Amino acid sequence: MPHAAAPFTTYCPTYVVLERDALISADLIQAIESLGPCRVMHFSSIDQVTPALEDVGAVDAAFLEMRVDDALSSGLAAHLAKHGARLVLTLGEDVERVMGEGWRLLLRPFTERMVHDALMETSAA
Repeated sequence: MPHAAAPFTTYCPTYVVLERDALISADLIQAIESLGPCRVMHFSSIDQVTPALEDVGAVDAAFLEMRVDDALSSGLAAHLAKHGARLVLTLGEDVERVMGEGWRLLLRPFTERMVHDALMETSAA
């Protein structure tokens, strides 16, 4: 009896971008997508993120237009951590505090190279 071949599945990373500014989010998404096939979920409001992630398994990284205190007090950091996401904050200046949480900080204005570096740092963390 012949065996059916298992379907070949290719891993496709998932990223979350929480950013209100259309130009900044477009630049950020373009930089992420330039690395190869992926799924980028863009949100302009924190209230949109949690419901949208209900049917999403793993999230590789999340770029959040938030400061540390906001990410913690909103519960979004904990929710994204449940999905395995590494966090990259795009607001704030306290690099030591951000790093102390195990996150990364992407300072504005950023370049495509800086986005790529942040993704490489989060995957190595």
